[in-house]
Amino acid sequence: MERRSLLILVAIAGVALAVAFVLAAGRDDGTSAAVTTTVAPSPTGTTGPPTTEPADTIPAPETTQPVEETTVAPVDTTAPIGALPPGTTACDPYTTITKTGTVASTGLVEASGLGASRTRPGVLWSHNDSRDGARIYAIGEDGADLGSFDIAGTLAFDWEDMAAGPGSDPGTSMLYLGDIGDNFSIRDGRITVHRVPEPDPTTPTDPIEGAVALEYRYPDGVYNAEALFVWDGAIYIITKDKEEARVYRGDATGDGSDVETLELVTVLPLGAEVSGADISWDGSTIAFRGYRTVWMWHHTSDRSIADTLAGEPCTAPSPDEVQGESIAFLQDGSYATVSEGEHPDVFIVGRDG
Repeated sequence: MERRSLLILVAIAGVALAVAFVLAAGRDDGTSAAVTTTVAPSPTGTTGPPTTEPADTIPAPETTQPVEETTVAPVDTTAPIGALPPGTTACDPYTTITKTGTVASTGLVEASGLGASRTRPGVLWSHNDSRDGARIYAIGEDGADLGSFDIAGTLAFDWEDMAAGPGSDPGTSMLYLGDIGDNFSIRDGRITVHRVPEPDPTTPTDPIEGAVALEYRYPDGVYNAEALFVWDGAIYIITKDKEEARVYRGDATGDGSDVETLELVTVLPLGAEVSGADISWDGSTIAFRGYRTVWMWHHTSDRSIADTLAGEPCTAPSPDEVQGESIAFLQDGSYATVSEGEHPDVFIVGRDG
């Protein structure tokens, strides 16, 4: 009788172990639901800590996923942008941080820059820092690996940030890759931004042809920079310094035949290093990001970028990342961030209204 009971208990334990194994395998198949974190706004427009802790990182599958063969509808960048209602800031609509996935690519290990595709919905472009060739990576908003693409005739010394912007023809897009890092002050004040036609990840061409190297020179010294954005035919480069951020402006439409001297736009006493930047597709919101902070300004059609940045920024939600250096606005006004490191999480901070 005791022997039969023992056999029954062993059988039950075996079944329970098998069920647990199946459940664990289901959790480890590389898929995970989005994790949402709500950020409570403070009365001054700054944001407090998340009310929930983000979930542990779950590696995404390391396979290339297909891209939907649809195009992003163009955004009217000529529509006038007015002032915000009294008592509101550019940061107020941003209250929710969502982890949408984990970067599956094994090649993208230092995601220093980020740009949202202007031609394909759900596609983000990124690149490594200084330990890679002239190469860009397409990833999904869920972190899916959509392929990597070499850029012909281009060098990568210290790529630090990138931006996506509309091309000269409707339905086309350009990527601007900033070879602007200079941690050891060895560039003699000269930097390069590579303007590259955005490839179609559904019909990849490797290497990508047609890149133009835009050469710039600082007018007043040697600086390390890790942030840039492009707006209305101009490129804005932000230096990285613990005390102040210097913003310079250059022409983004040149043919690369000359070295242009940048124009100093403004100096911002942010008190922290700026590691990335972007402007919303409609031009209404400028965002700088640091390792722990996202600064925002509301931009209106009747003001210059310099006038806008002269105003007091608000602080928007900043996902908790190991070394967050990249930020990119999506078409709906929300913004995505990715950290450096192997298989980092992809976060999207949604815009409400």
